[in-house]
Amino acid sequence: MIKFRQYGRLAAASFIALAIVACSKTDKTDKAADILQFVPADTPYVFAALEPTPQDLYDKLEPVFNQMMDTYGQVIETAIAAEMGKLPEDSEKRAEVEKTSAVVDELMSMMSLEGLRGAGIDRESLFVMYGNGLLPVVRIRLTDPELFDSAIERVEEKAEQGMSTAEIDGQPYRFVDLDELKIVLGTFGDYAVVTLMPSSFDDKQLRQMLGLEKPAESIASSGRISAVAEEFGFTKHMVAIIDSNRLASIFLDEPTGLNADLLAIADYDAGALGDVCREEIRSLVGIAPRVVMGYTRIDDEQLDSTMVIELRDDIATGLATLPANVPGLGEDQGGLLSFGMGFNLQAVRSFYEARLDALEADPYECEQFADMQNGVAKGREILNQPVPPIVYDIRGFMAVVDELDGLDFASKRPPENVEASVVLAVDNASALVQLGAMFSPEIAALNLQPDGKAVQFSPRQLGGQVDDAYLALGENALAISVGASAESKVSKLLDAGSATPPPFMSMTMDAARYYTLIGDAMMTESDNNEGELPLQTREALRDMMVNIGSIYERIVFDVRFTARGVEVDTVLTLGD
Repeated sequence: MIKFRQYGRLAAASFIALAIVACSKTDKTDKAADILQFVPADTPYVFAALEPTPQDLYDKLEPVFNQMMDTYGQVIETAIAAEMGKLPEDSEKRAEVEKTSAVVDELMSMMSLEGLRGAGIDRESLFVMYGNGLLPVVRIRLTDPELFDSAIERVEEKAEQGMSTAEIDGQPYRFVDLDELKIVLGTFGDYAVVTLMPSSFDDKQLRQMLGLEKPAESIASSGRISAVAEEFGFTKHMVAIIDSNRLASIFLDEPTGLNADLLAIADYDAGALGDVCREEIRSLVGIAPRVVMGYTRIDDEQLDSTMVIELRDDIATGLATLPANVPGLGEDQGGLLSFGMGFNLQAVRSFYEARLDALEADPYECEQFADMQNGVAKGREILNQPVPPIVYDIRGFMAVVDELDGLDFASKRPPENVEASVVLAVDNASALVQLGAMFSPEIAALNLQPDGKAVQFSPRQLGGQVDDAYLALGENALAISVGASAESKVSKLLDAGSATPPPFMSMTMDAARYYTLIGDAMMTESDNNEGELPLQTREALRDMMVNIGSIYERIVFDVRFTARGVEVDTVLTLGD
């Protein structure tokens, strides 16, 4: 049976998601500082949207977002209808499902930009999610708190049951009791606040969670978000910080404030670890002390974002030696999809060996790391295994799929036309071909030379299904292409330059075609129909994938190892 607390969780989660989507226009300087005054300066994590979404971008995304939400609503409706069809008319569970359907309908009516505006969340709204200690708090600046309260009341009416209510300092709030925890939801001044906290917290602790008692020092006065934005080139449309050291210190040091209250409830004793374990855990956490994320460009043509996992200097320096140049890697090759990696296997071995040396020179003594320490011997055994020298010549690969014409997942029909290429980067590529020629007369007969010229290839392994296949050999790479344009494509890819600095991993895609393929795959019926989604649901899911694909033109994703650590860059080129 579906309980009302599930409605409360759904409502709270929905408003969190809606706020993230809706954050936008305001006289941001003063109001950004205002919303940040509730965030403790030492918060271990914070996700903040403090700048307006550009007007042109907002207008461009609104119709697509609304259409996507309509489709999502259809997915939920058809799923509920399918569940209803399995239940007797007079069953108690059917009544609960009907009630759930009414609640979902009300929530989905707000899952549009117009619906959000009707709930007091629009272009004037700002958003921040942060940790008051460990405990999460979401704060949304509303244009009209009464509209937000009315939206909650409509959800409660559909559920035919209201959330529990109480007052703090004369101000009402709602809550959903989850036994030892509770979700608290309310409007305070111009803000909606949602938080999760122990049910045993008293009024003083509740005031701190809701911001009725502000922190002694806030993140606004510390300038922490501005410093991160400036250091990494983030706009303030979204800045996120996760501080691993601060999170670890909550458990390793004597807890204070709300953390002390929370850990006392959990009967957690940091002293039980012992000094050695505490310091070794602190050292291990210090390998990746912080994660930051944010937009570096946001307009109606392109959305660029970066995530940086900061690493200790020696680890970052070691990882920076691993990537290797691969033709085409890190450059958008066009087509449907491309994916590749570049790596120096000798550098990988050296990096791994250095980590084993460090563990032997300064072994962990804490029993929590016994398995890790005992793995050093096994690691040495792996390194001592004989490896053919040519393996260390491999530098990575790049695969590009340009066309998959005629592919039909629903009828399980393979593509009628495939245009694709793969390039293998390898030092002394001629030696690799010579090795292959020793085992394959077909390869030997090609008489490949390292001149980059295309040579037609008809491998028997492909069963004659591919007429146009070409190989090309360079000094440090071997490429193969299939399809109508294979002859020109194979040499072009072989000569393609790699991005500078080279990424460790890179992926690009034609978003519209890719998500259309995913949607078509959702229409495929399983052989036994067991657990099969209804046809209407699959059609709605397919439409949703198509809608997502219509937002973007190209998606580019790169992973790089730099002096700062691991950097993940994403570029979303928007469609017209």
